[in-house]
Amino acid sequence: MDTTQHKARLRHYFDGVGFARWSAIYGDAELSAVRKTIRAGHNVMLGTAEAWIAESFPQPAGATALDAGCGTGLFSLALARRGFQVSAADLAPQMAAATAANAAAAGLSDRVSAWAADLEEVHGSYNLVSCFDVLIHYPSETFSGMLAHLASLSQGTLIFTYAPYSAFLAAMHRIGAFFPRSQRRTDIKMIRDTQVRQALEASGMRLRRAKRVGKGFYHVMLVEAVRFSS
Repeated sequence: MDTTQHKARLRHYFDGVGFARWSAIYGDAELSAVRKTIRAGHNVMLGTAEAWIAESFPQPAGATALDAGCGTGLFSLALARRGFQVSAADLAPQMAAATAANAAAAGLSDRVSAWAADLEEVHGSYNLVSCFDVLIHYPSETFSGMLAHLASLSQGTLIFTYAPYSAFLAAMHRIGAFFPRSQRRTDIKMIRDTQVRQALEASGMRLRRAKRVGKGFYHVMLVEAVRFSS
């Protein structure tokens, strides 16, 4: 499957069945045991990311941020509450619309602009670029190029997640394939740490800090990178 077909499949999923599934995980709906672990892990990841941003941007008033792959807007709204002017983009129109609606409900429409777009079609320059649980859906042969594009949008700080390769995680995903289809996660693409470091260096960025987040069926590496000059 080529990149265009892969993105079309992801858009179809996250704008349909996936929207309902992930909106429930991001919200407070009752979940299966498997999905509860994903929600717990995702919440830990977001909490850590917020703490890092608070340290890196102690006074963010007026700073700009891009939330690439915004989902329903959990992190977009968190950034807006801290004082960032947020641009939020998602491949799935329903996700982008949910972010806009949630921003309006929170009284943050003046700080959050949301629209549907392919990550690689987003352009501009931002003080902060975040991209959570997006790169995990793309194979290793496209990972470096997508990370390079995200880095090109950042004036200084890039924070993102990827699925780190390990034999344990590979086994977990094989086990997950035996769960009922309605309870499975989407297909996760694992990336080796060396490829991530090489991609960052090629993009003029260095790893500032990283943390592995693992809860049940949620396993990602959270990374904050900054430009060499920062």
